Amino acid sequence: MSIKLIEKNKEKISEIEKERKRLIKFLVSDCKLVEGSLRKSLIRCGRQGCHCEKEPIHPITRISRWVNGKLKNKIVRVADREWVKSLSDNYKKNKKALSDLVKLNEKEREIIKTVIKLKTLKYE
Repeated sequence: MSIKLIEKNKEKISEIEKERKRLIKFLVSDCKLVEGSLRKSLIRCGRQGCHCEKEPIHPITRISRWVNGKLKNKIVRVADREWVKSLSDNYKKNKKALSDLVKLNEKEREIIKTVIKLKTLKYE
């Protein structure tokens, strides 16, 4: 019975290895990244007589990231919005892949612990 369980766990480990290779290949790829989260908001321009004096209406895009415990914001130029958005999306995908890799490692560790228990004999 334990031989079947060991074989089943070996198959699981093999699948995990394939997924790990895929994740690592993605993580070390040459895609460009920009750290931070994009946020769209409305602002007042500050020009006297502009109709935004009553209510902020000028759309802007900001990229926010944490630096030394402080949230830093930078306004993204209109011409760069799509480019920065794609780089920010790449950053999020890389963070997710790294998180998935950590979870995969933990899952593999638990399977290996199970295999070790199944292989362990009791000496009496």
